[in-house]
Amino acid sequence: MDPRRYPSIATAVAALLAQACGTTTANKPSDGAHLAGATGSDGGTSSGGTSSGGTGSGGTLYLGESGSINLGDCSASELPFADQVVNDIGEQRVFYTWTTDEQVDELRAGTELFSRTERPGEGRGLLFNSLAEYGAAGASDEATLASTLANETFAKARFGWPNPWATVLGLPGETYGNQLLKIELAAEAWIAYFDGSSLRVFDTNNELVPIESALATPQRIGAIFHVSAAEGGNAYCGTFAMNGVGFREFALGNIAMVARWSLATDDIAERLQSDIAELHAFEAQLVCLGDTSRWSNDVGCVWSGDYFPSGMLANYDFALGLPSELYRPSASNLEALIATLEASMPTGEPLVVTPGE
Repeated sequence: MDPRRYPSIATAVAALLAQACGTTTANKPSDGAHLAGATGSDGGTSSGGTSSGGTGSGGTLYLGESGSINLGDCSASELPFADQVVNDIGEQRVFYTWTTDEQVDELRAGTELFSRTERPGEGRGLLFNSLAEYGAAGASDEATLASTLANETFAKARFGWPNPWATVLGLPGETYGNQLLKIELAAEAWIAYFDGSSLRVFDTNNELVPIESALATPQRIGAIFHVSAAEGGNAYCGTFAMNGVGFREFALGNIAMVARWSLATDDIAERLQSDIAELHAFEAQLVCLGDTSRWSNDVGCVWSGDYFPSGMLANYDFALGLPSELYRPSASNLEALIATLEASMPTGEPLVVTPGE
């Protein structure tokens, strides 16, 4: 076949792919409050050589493993996880942290919400080790604030995430518990953002707080967002590892900025049910994604780019904090995730605590 005579074939296939699964668009962040996603030259994003996905007006056209063309329905009017994306930093007020039966018993017995300086046998975690090193290495206001956060304001902490489904599986060999704790920040709380090379602080409107103001009132910082990019050639190693990993997390430890925390409430159960419904909707659209075998390696690159892409897979990627192989989009992984959530529904009497009351 002379390709000069049939240039429209490849063009038609590409057009159908874009129409069916949704060509991604990307908006460049307007300020440092945004996390970014990698894009290609056309403003789209890819993971494992596939489109990030989206919606179209008809069925999807994609290439199967054998190279054959398959059709599936990708005409959903709404994309799963659209309201769970973690991109702008500062606005987050609600966090979830999975914990053990032992720690739940301690909390019910009256133990403080933030009672541990480190995870037994694992240390304080990469975030706090890096913050302490950053603070000790310089004399700038940022360095001073880093030392204050690591050694004083967040001397005791828990790690959390805005989406409970996104951390329940943990990483291979590193799990966090099967009981869900909900923590709500005060309206006036700020969130610090540390990526290992800089420390910034944002208010609830995702606006940058002058570092001088943050240093003068560190007690207003209610959480620290930490993003760690994997070093070339290294896989994820767990949030308590000291070498290069790729993950995102929030540390919570300033009780003065906690409006309330709760266990085993109807609200928590409803959130888990809602997440299960979102996961079922996402599972129904897996056909739109094509090959995801490289996803675990590629998602960190999506996070570290200069743009935030839109699309079905992009929403899923940016709702996550841990790019574990356990979360690679596949039918078997999603079924396992859904089953884990169903088995982790709240038990026991509801407990709601407002600090200071």
